[in-house]
Amino acid sequence: MDYGAYCNTAARTALLMARASHANVPPDAEIACLVQRTLGGDTGAFEEIIIRYERRVFMFAMKLLGGSDDAQDAAQEVFLRAFKYLHRLDLQKPIEPWLMQMTMNVCRNLGRNRQRRWHTFSPILETDTSPVDESANPHADLAEEQQREMLWKALDTLPEKERMAVILRDIDGLSTSEVAEILGSSETTVRSQISRGRVRMKDAIDQMTGDRR
Repeated sequence: MDYGAYCNTAARTALLMARASHANVPPDAEIACLVQRTLGGDTGAFEEIIIRYERRVFMFAMKLLGGSDDAQDAAQEVFLRAFKYLHRLDLQKPIEPWLMQMTMNVCRNLGRNRQRRWHTFSPILETDTSPVDESANPHADLAEEQQREMLWKALDTLPEKERMAVILRDIDGLSTSEVAEILGSSETTVRSQISRGRVRMKDAIDQMTGDRR
């Protein structure tokens, strides 16, 4: 499809009329139109993209980072990057997997930065002589970050399609049918990708932890 021609003035007018009358406009065509308008200098079009996906990105970042403040920072960075690299988006593919992959990359960087801060300040924490609850683990947050880092490394070993299927199904908690719709694949294909991805991830984690069983 020639999305440039699709998004001329007449098409945009028709699209708005169709939306007003609740016509069944293909979602990918709408997004492609918004992307083309954004690349043409229409910042309002990108604001529409943000409105559509900001909650989706935020909730996914929450699951990856575990905190709303960090997730908010991540979501802001994701849309800054999306605007910067929007010209690289393949309009023949859905935008959502592209945004989810970008969200994962941003969250990974935030997690690494947080882990470095823990390593920097852990000696200070260890020499603190103030009373503490001995039942609490002062390094629990660090251990959690290390587990997330291991997860991301294992995800990196997967082919792109398997990686996105596993992320959307196992991390984001979507149903198989929802994952198939986002990725534009059949449910059978998605189940196969998830199954292979899980096996590859287990093997990768076993290698990282020294478990060769």
